[in-house]
Amino acid sequence: MRLKNLLILSVLLLLIQCTEKTSSDYTIEASFASTAPEIDGKANDPIWQQAKPIALKNNRTGMEVQEAELQTHVKAGYDNNTLYFLFVCKDPDIWAKFTQRDEYLWKEEAVEVFIDVDNIPDTYVEIEVSPANILFDSYIVDPENIDVPETAKFNLSGLRTGVTVQGTLNKRDDIDNSWMVEMAIPFKDLANATTERVGPETEIKLNFYRLDKNQGKESASYAWSPTGKSFHKPSVFGKLVFK
Repeated sequence: MRLKNLLILSVLLLLIQCTEKTSSDYTIEASFASTAPEIDGKANDPIWQQAKPIALKNNRTGMEVQEAELQTHVKAGYDNNTLYFLFVCKDPDIWAKFTQRDEYLWKEEAVEVFIDVDNIPDTYVEIEVSPANILFDSYIVDPENIDVPETAKFNLSGLRTGVTVQGTLNKRDDIDNSWMVEMAIPFKDLANATTERVGPETEIKLNFYRLDKNQGKESASYAWSPTGKSFHKPSVFGKLVFK
């Protein structure tokens, strides 16, 4: 009887973990950068020494990633004109075949940030970066029915990214360590018809993600505020707090 009860409890816990979230109380604190970081994919700028990291979780279960070699952390910074993000991705198998902007990076390995600056939940900016520093940027207007070719026509003109790899990119038979992505996103590039001016005074909602596809392993997806299934669930975006 005790074993049966334990099995029932395990199933119930798994069902709870896999249930899709409908809201989020997550917040990430962006530290003020008195000196703008050099966007080179390195974590040695003063802003990254003071910014607090947040960890991405298993997107399906919402559980913390226990394996040290797979963990992902993100830091946020800003100044009067720009948002800055730093992703640190532990990864034993770093690879990226796409070479052109707006190719479908989510089919390989990538980090992603979705940014919403208005009160219309279905409209937000999507940014993806691969370990080869290839970009995908788009403006989503219908998360349930995304016209990928059309939405990918959107470009953030001032977006800058830098990537460094601690390992050997696209050498699949060795063991890599990690890769880092630095992003600089001008506030003005995030403005839209509803929110014509974006800055530290703007209420910004966002989420961070990572797609990890290691050789011989099941594909994994990670999120700061887990969605359960599709990343495109603006109701569970967290909030950016400006320190």
